[in-house]
Amino acid sequence: MTIEETIYKAITENGPIPFSQFMTMALYDPENGFYATGGAGRRRDFITSPESGPLFGKLVATAIDQWWQELGNPADLTFIEVGAGKGTLARTILRSEFECRDKLKYLGIEISGFQRSKHPSEIESSETMPTDVENGIIFANELLDNLPFDIFESTKDGKWKQVCIGIENGGLKEILVEETIGQPDYEIEEIGIRVPSQKAAQDWLEKALKSLRKGRVIVIDYAVENFPVSPDHNWLRTYSNHERSHDPLSNPGTKDITSDIDISQLQKIQTPALIRTQSQWLKGLGIDELVNEGKRYWLENVQRPDVVALEARSRATESKALLDDNGLGGFKVIEWDVKSSNQIAQDNP
Repeated sequence: MTIEETIYKAITENGPIPFSQFMTMALYDPENGFYATGGAGRRRDFITSPESGPLFGKLVATAIDQWWQELGNPADLTFIEVGAGKGTLARTILRSEFECRDKLKYLGIEISGFQRSKHPSEIESSETMPTDVENGIIFANELLDNLPFDIFESTKDGKWKQVCIGIENGGLKEILVEETIGQPDYEIEEIGIRVPSQKAAQDWLEKALKSLRKGRVIVIDYAVENFPVSPDHNWLRTYSNHERSHDPLSNPGTKDITSDIDISQLQKIQTPALIRTQSQWLKGLGIDELVNEGKRYWLENVQRPDVVALEARSRATESKALLDDNGLGGFKVIEWDVKSSNQIAQDNP
């Protein structure tokens, strides 16, 4: 059964379905969903920071050392990459030189069996997150924007109505439905404004925070402080073969579906310890110094370049993409701190 057939069957049997249900089927169907075969990569559908080259992973390795030191240099540290894809970030991190390398246990969490099959042998792969980690870092790059969300629209009667997916004239069609569950708490100031209800992202964050005894949860994604946003801000997007559009209903299963993350909704679970742009975060980790180091190494080895020299030369190009404030550099790096009861007592004597 194709994705379209699965969606049509669900609507025929149960009536219009919430957007989150449509999104779950379109993206995560284990056989025909988008992530069963699509995803990040230059030859695939979109480019993420890890896919831009090895520089990003090298900088994340530096960050891992910093987080490890903040935890008091424990003998064991678990790094949990959620939404690990085919393991690109894992490969570049584990190729890097960093102080706690021999103390690191790397877990790659990925719902797609196809993507997990591509993971490097040095990491442990799983479909689900662990539930009890003593010292851990949970790292999610461009994950929350893909978690299924519902959509609500403001109407002239002063209510939020849910945008559901039905069938009309043989095709998929948006239908506004009265729904009390999951209603947004935003004030209605204008008719026809749409907002996402990101309950799955909230649930994920709550689960992630509870799974750590000590450590940090780091999320990197495109995000806004709160909704509603300006009408000219297209917060609902799709990607396929590096082409961006705003029509998620056409050809379901063949394209990524994403939304800006609403920071105010995540704050209901726990207030972040730190929010920066990716550009600010990477500059703090020394990206400029690594680029200059790469230029020097390239010039010293330009006559007989090896793989290291070629990678060093590419750092300038990678850096430009990673720091672009209108692209990857404008993403938000959001961090939550998890402390043990002993640490909390010491901080609040």
